[in-house]
This record gives sequence, C-alpha cells and structure tokens, in this order.
Amino acid sequence: TPPRSYPGKLTKLLYERYQYFKGALDKGVIILPVELIDDNGIHLKECVHKLSRLWGLEEGFEHWLEEACVFTSTLVDRIVTGYPREEAEQIFEELGYRDSMLVTGEPFALWVIESERDISKELPLPAAGLPVIFTDNQKPYKQRKVRILNGAHTSFVLASYLCGNDIVLESMEDELIFRFMKDTVFGEIIPTLTLPKEELVDFANAVITRFKNPYVKHALLSISLNSVSKWRARCMPSFLGYLEKEGKLPEHLTFSLAALMAFYTGSEIRDNALIGHRSGEEYRILDDEAVLEFFKENSGKETADYAHAVLANVDLWGQDLSVLPGVQAAITSYLADIRALGMRGAMEKIFG
Repeated sequence: TPPRSYPGKLTKLLYERYQYFKGALDKGVIILPVELIDDNGIHLKECVHKLSRLWGLEEGFEHWLEEACVFTSTLVDRIVTGYPREEAEQIFEELGYRDSMLVTGEPFALWVIESERDISKELPLPAAGLPVIFTDNQKPYKQRKVRILNGAHTSFVLASYLCGNDIVLESMEDELIFRFMKDTVFGEIIPTLTLPKEELVDFANAVITRFKNPYVKHALLSISLNSVSKWRARCMPSFLGYLEKEGKLPEHLTFSLAALMAFYTGSEIRDNALIGHRSGEEYRILDDEAVLEFFKENSGKETADYAHAVLANVDLWGQDLSVLPGVQAAITSYLADIRALGMRGAMEKIFG
C-alpha cells in the first residue's frame, strides 16, 4: 500500500531503488521539488530521513541518500492565472478540440535550481533555450523575486481592491495605484536589497511590464489569499530593512499594512471565510482559521485599539511591531483616514 504523503511515497520509491541496485552509488536520483516554500529541497530531504528512521530502515540507506542522491532546492517565477474561462470557447474553436487542462501563463518564466553538485550536464535545459539557472546559491534570486515581484503584489493589491479594482491590469491602469506601486518598489524595496542596483531596477521594470500584460487577468482576491503571512514574508523584511537603514518609516509599506487591516475587517465567518464589504457588496477573506478569528474579534474596535491589537500580535508577525518607533501612531492615522474617507480618498489625501 503506498503511503499517503508525497515524502512518504518518495521515501518508499528511493528505498526500493536502493535495495534493487544493492546500494550502488551511481544509481542515485536527482530530486527537483517545486513546493512553494523556502529551501524546499532541504525540507524534503529532512522528511525522507525522518521517515527512514521512523520506519527503522538500515543505516546504509541513509548513507546512500547522502552520497548518491541530490535534493535540489528550486525557485519558480512565473505568473499562472489558471483556466481562461472567458476565452476558452474561442480557443477551443481555433484548436479544433476541447482541452479541459487549458491554462493561462505569462511569457516570462524562470526556474532557479540550487544544488551542491553541478547537475547542469545531466539536465541541460538552458541548452534547449529554456529559462533555467543552475546555481549553488538561489538566495539572491529568491530575495529579488519575493521582495520585488511578490512584495509589490502584496503591498498594493488589498488597497487596490478596496479602491474598486478587481484585477492587476486594472490596478496598473489606475494612476493612483500604479504610482503607489512604483514608489513602493523603487523608493522603499530596492534600497534594502543587496544585489547590484542596476540589476534590481531592470528586474523591477520587467515586473511592471508583466503586471501590465493585457492577456493575464490576475484577480486581486486570488492574490489576497493568506495576506497576513504573505505580508510578513514579502513586505516586512523591506519594511524593517528600510527603517533600520534610513531611520524612518517607509511611508508606502507602512500604509500597505494599514490597508491590510482595512481589508481584514469583518464580523462574520461563513464557510471558512471572514466576510468583508466593499461598496455594500460582500467579499471573502481567506486565511488560517486562527487569523480569521483574531480579525473577527478585533477589527470592529476603535481605530487605535484595533491598530495596537494587530501590531502587538506576535503570532502574526513573529515580533511586537507596536514597539517600533512611530509605527503605531502612523498606522492609527492611516487607518483612521481609510475609515473616514474610504481607501481611495485616504490614498489621495496621503499620496496626492
């Protein structure tokens, strides 16, 4: 009976291979995980070793895993928005057949593969013209992608949605949101990164071009999934880095956190979603159960109390943000403007 989990299935497969080839070191496997977590290869390898010990497999197998197998860590960068419902019938007519697996993806793509051993000759994807980079350190590429591409998304999508936009392209055509996004990326994110500035600026400009792709209809509510953990992973490092480097708050990133609090405002959880409201219509806020319960209990409080509750919640951010100089006052002020003037009115007041 195969194990339920992927790491379990992989462990069983590798053990069967190890036994069949009697532990031959030239019969190892190169594993390329693509789970969207940091250091996915390292974590997968840890899972396989743990299962091996739990199952009481021999030490020789663990030695074979170390010496014969390669667990790479990989980073994928491509915006894939899913099934193109609006265009599907037209595409089927052009193709001459129906394809239920049809999916929309942008032309840009990048796959970074990190391993201690050079495997580029065994998997010569770049030679085939594919956008693949083999490296022994993916972290600079990861930081660039997460902080600029993902960080830009997370910093503007919630504010943009509450301004009345539904997809990324609409946001890029909205002068107020577009300017906010550019000022965030070039003025507050790039100054905190370590790669050469010219390379970062080129990547940022490419990201903007990708956001403006008229064929990719990337829904803001889809991007909003788990925004609390996304803000912590994607925006908070730039937020803290800017504060440390410049000795002052990054205005746009600070506002993006206030926008998150405004978006996560609701008093009812229904079908595993906190129910928010935009212009009198409901929208679904999707996140971990504990996160939704916290905002359900706190988002109706007075502005200052709500701001403090969110900022001081160590479970959300890994630290107490309320103790950072000026943060609570700024967030309270921004949130008060959003509640009084609406998101667009607040942004026009603050950012012109």
